[in-house]
Amino acid sequence: MSSEMQRSEWWGPALFYAFPDRLEEESSDAITSIVLVCHRDVSVLFDQGSTYSYMSSYFTSYLVMLRDSLSVSVYVSTPVGDSIVVDRVYRWCVVSLGRYQTRVDLLLLDMVDFDVILGMDWLSPCHAILDYHAKTVTLAMSVASIRLERDSWPLY
Repeated sequence: MSSEMQRSEWWGPALFYAFPDRLEEESSDAITSIVLVCHRDVSVLFDQGSTYSYMSSYFTSYLVMLRDSLSVSVYVSTPVGDSIVVDRVYRWCVVSLGRYQTRVDLLLLDMVDFDVILGMDWLSPCHAILDYHAKTVTLAMSVASIRLERDSWPLY
């Protein structure tokens, strides 16, 4: 998120989609990478099917930052049809892509497949273009244009 973007305090119904048990090479609907989040290399799923962005409870054990309570709980629908109540958030987490830094609020979610899921609340303000065939993410922001290509990043 750039400094000119405002954070929303509205937390409505949320969705996230993860693809456990599927290798990315076999999946045309997943883009993953190792990205610097909160100054640590983490496994990230770029997910345009996810309303919000999430951080795994496992990854939080490495953080030296406070978490907040949400004023309204979020009910997250999982890929298997269950609902999980999310009521904690890590605010203004730094996502570093090259020399460019963005910020995102990460909801605390008990998951094991990824450290972070970057959803539409991050993808949209960064003007992200996801190319599932080429496995690229292009951030076409006014201050910079960044293209992450399959051969230039480690993939899970």
